[in-house]
Amino acid sequence: MDSEMRDEPVNAPDRCGWCGTVIPPGTGVHGIASDSSVTHDGDAEHDGQRYLTSCGYEHLVALREHYRRRPFLDEELWAGKIARAFERHDVRTVEDLEGATGLSRDQIQRCVAWLETQLYRLR
Repeated sequence: MDSEMRDEPVNAPDRCGWCGTVIPPGTGVHGIASDSSVTHDGDAEHDGQRYLTSCGYEHLVALREHYRRRPFLDEELWAGKIARAFERHDVRTVEDLEGATGLSRDQIQRCVAWLETQLYRLR
């Protein structure tokens, strides 16, 4: 770990998710979009929901449209849940994985098959 890095959060300014402009404090426009690539550290109930910040309403609309066009894939969301489970729990069996993720065995198997197709596509 770099000796300059600290464990406390950095108070970086908000930037527009669409254009990257720095947003002055208190002026950002916020929303939520469905996104299967998102899992949350603090609350699994919010998995699949991307929090959006923009510099104005028009850019929020553009961000929402961007994510609306992106397919929501259950298997992608489940992959994130499985990765989080392996990071946080001592997972040794499928039963452990089911308990740590809340996924069924069928969902886990579908996720593994999806991941294998993703790896195949990268070759």
